Amino acid sequence: EVDLDEAIVGCHAISKNGESNIFWQAQQFEQNAEECLLEGNVAGELCNLSQGIDLFAPKGDVWFSPFHVQLYSLRGKYFAALLTNGLVNDAIAECEHIVSFLAVAFSHVEHHPLLGLQLFTLGDLYSEASSNQDSNELMALFKTKAELAYIWAKEITLISHDHTDQIVEALEQKLARILMN
Repeated sequence: EVDLDEAIVGCHAISKNGESNIFWQAQQFEQNAEECLLEGNVAGELCNLSQGIDLFAPKGDVWFSPFHVQLYSLRGKYFAALLTNGLVNDAIAECEHIVSFLAVAFSHVEHHPLLGLQLFTLGDLYSEASSNQDSNELMALFKTKAELAYIWAKEITLISHDHTDQIVEALEQKLARILMN
């Protein structure tokens, strides 16, 4: 059983003041990223969000849970910025982290619709990445990952949505296309 409190707000070997300082710095990076976005400074936005995420990386004995809610918030914004700027491979890495967070955070809710929708997005990213590969091996790897993400998404959405829902139908179409190729 997952200790949700520890998973989403846990940290180790850091004082409350140190923890508060990290959160304040993360907030500053988020605000700077927002200002860069408004100014049209894509590189600045991405850099600030990446630096905010880096605050939560392990440093010696000090570490935060990889599923920390503050980190999830930063990753969501970074993911959106990466997608907006067409950086699919980097977006895949962030989406994988987001799916992991949702799987842990909703571990007590079987078939949570938000997890299903994020898996659908991850499948789309894998699918796009598979079509942009020069190597047949990488193309096959991303195709397999897309198929698995779509299967998991479909499993969830069949419970959270009706089998005639547009999302379920779209997943079935995407899976059929993958299996035909």
